[in-house]
Amino acid sequence: MKVLSMILAGFVVGYAVSDIRPFDSLLSSTAEFGSPTTIVNGLTVLALTACLVSVALARSSARGVLVVAIGAVLVVVFRTVGMVTGMFGDWAGAVGAGALLGASAVLAGRHRAAQASLAVAAIGAGLLGTALDALLQADDGPVFVWDVAGAEDAVVPERAIVMVIAALGTALSLYQAHRDVALQSHETRRTLLVGLPLPIAAGVVSWFAGGHDSGDAVWLGALAGMAVLAVVAAFALPGRDGRVLLVLFASATIGSMGFAVEDSLQLAVSVALLVVGAGIGYRWPQLYVGLGGLLVVAGASLIEGYVALPSLSQFALPFVVAYALVSVLSTAPGSLAVALPALFTMSLPVTVFAASYQAGLSLSSDNAVATRTSEPDHLVLSLAGLVVVAVVTVACAVLMRRPTQNPAAR
Repeated sequence: MKVLSMILAGFVVGYAVSDIRPFDSLLSSTAEFGSPTTIVNGLTVLALTACLVSVALARSSARGVLVVAIGAVLVVVFRTVGMVTGMFGDWAGAVGAGALLGASAVLAGRHRAAQASLAVAAIGAGLLGTALDALLQADDGPVFVWDVAGAEDAVVPERAIVMVIAALGTALSLYQAHRDVALQSHETRRTLLVGLPLPIAAGVVSWFAGGHDSGDAVWLGALAGMAVLAVVAAFALPGRDGRVLLVLFASATIGSMGFAVEDSLQLAVSVALLVVGAGIGYRWPQLYVGLGGLLVVAGASLIEGYVALPSLSQFALPFVVAYALVSVLSTAPGSLAVALPALFTMSLPVTVFAASYQAGLSLSSDNAVATRTSEPDHLVLSLAGLVVVAVVTVACAVLMRRPTQNPAAR
């Protein structure tokens, strides 16, 4: 039941993440991509909330943490079904998902299976949630007919149904699994030291990388800055906990284009590979094997740019990411709450051109205008991924020399 509760909680968090556009500002509905307010987006708010909630609940009772977790689930659902609308709804969704992540990390404690279930479910739903929505709305797939009560026109009935079912299961399983559990307190000082500035700094770096006039040099400089942030944050976390953050950062770098999902079969394969990778990582954890797998994926991506091969690296990516992540668990609950959003907040934009159409001088023609957002080509992306994984491997090797952290709170 403890593992099931974490799977469902992770799914709700990840599914909410998949509904938050990284560059949509929560400060202004008219904010544009080049605006500084774009830095304060839903993912940043989610990451900050997860950190604060995990610290605030570090010494709470299980029942108190359960109240926060179930309340956060309700907030996410109310926003999904259109009962909390507009800018307030956007903030509520981001804060609710972050609070659920932080509370779930505390409930998972240092239970390795529970942590792995929470992490894999959140990452899988976050990366595959949009594909699931497309599948549910496909003409040749299952279509749900349900009129959602609420004033929000953007409500997706299929997503609302899935979220309501998942939320109900989450609330019940969380209560059944953790109502009589004695929670173990964990360190909070370093969690705040890393968890608050990291997503904000990562947002600033992403903003520079995605500027309209940025080129290869600017993008590579932003990636180097992001790598420095990840390494510094990893060493600031207690003991060896920073390895989780490093693995997720490396995964975000080489997986910038996401998993290969175009139909129901590919979606099922990606989910299956996530589960199998996590299971093998739980049974036979080998950090360096996982990092080696990330290197292989980055190398395969490089070769695919010049040889007509199937997108093997994209299919292998969920398996390798899940294996590498589970191999470095368990960790302190606060460190887990800080590290998990990094897969989304520390991923740089890689769109080369965005084509837009503007009315021409004559009424009979339109002009296509290509706007540059960032300019790294396939070779640059692949080589950068290889370098990042190599740096992460060295940093993890240094962290392995540290003594394991005493779970007692400081």
